[in-house]
Amino acid sequence: MSYLVQLRSFVEVYKAGSISKAAMRLGISQPAMSAHIHSLEAFTGCVLFTRRSHGVVATVDGEELARLVASDLETIELKLSMLRSRTRKSSGTVSFIGPAELMWSKLPYLVKILFNEGIKFKVLTGNRKRIYSCLLDGSCQLGFTTSMPDKQKFGYAEIGMEKLIVVVASLIADNFKENEDVIDTLSKLPLIAYDEQLPLIREVFQDSSRFFALLRPSITVPDLRILERMIRENIGWTVMPEYLCAQSIAGGQIVEVNVHERLPINSIYLVWIDSSLRNPLVSGIRDRILELSKNSGFMV
Repeated sequence: MSYLVQLRSFVEVYKAGSISKAAMRLGISQPAMSAHIHSLEAFTGCVLFTRRSHGVVATVDGEELARLVASDLETIELKLSMLRSRTRKSSGTVSFIGPAELMWSKLPYLVKILFNEGIKFKVLTGNRKRIYSCLLDGSCQLGFTTSMPDKQKFGYAEIGMEKLIVVVASLIADNFKENEDVIDTLSKLPLIAYDEQLPLIREVFQDSSRFFALLRPSITVPDLRILERMIRENIGWTVMPEYLCAQSIAGGQIVEVNVHERLPINSIYLVWIDSSLRNPLVSGIRDRILELSKNSGFMV
């Protein structure tokens, strides 16, 4: 008797951490999913999952089974999807999600290359929590993020990098000529930040703990595009990805402040859940993005 169907269900539950979520991803009922797991447990003689208040967790035997079969099953499904994509005309909808600023800056270029008649794109934006949530619940198929994905739950690949820089308006930059102590000058200017947790700023000043501990934002705006505009209007200083303000720097409206010799560089990841790749259109778009990132530095 073949247990491929049951193994497929097992791997999906293992990755989702939930029988109901796994059933939704595979398009089967929850009782059918539970039956697949029970059948596999009866065959192996092992308990594969323990129930928790919010989902299930793999046992030691479940972890071992996942280690033995997950990669092979994913390879088989991917090859079948590739074969199917060759015999079908590409049509349907592919959904993306990522940080609003990254999508605003880079996605139009990507869509222009990928777009053709028959393919539709749905684009959502959100923070890290929403990005991963939408991928897990199936409302989005491909995500872009600068945070390291959980390799147990997601497939991912690095597609580029973003350099973080400290910026001020060109008129404010004169203050740094009068005072060579960059940290002291920054401390006297208003700080504008994404939120109170000071993301990006924390990464740049992680080695300047005393200075960072004293930082309090004068303005918080959860959109880096607005922060960039505020800097152009001579409001304080901030940290942001270089690609977001490169045009303003080239135009002389914004100036990069040299704080450290080496500034942080974040990886940008393309993220998916393996079940999404069963759709040949999604797997084809993913492969095209990965190809673009290797050949032309899609995200730089």
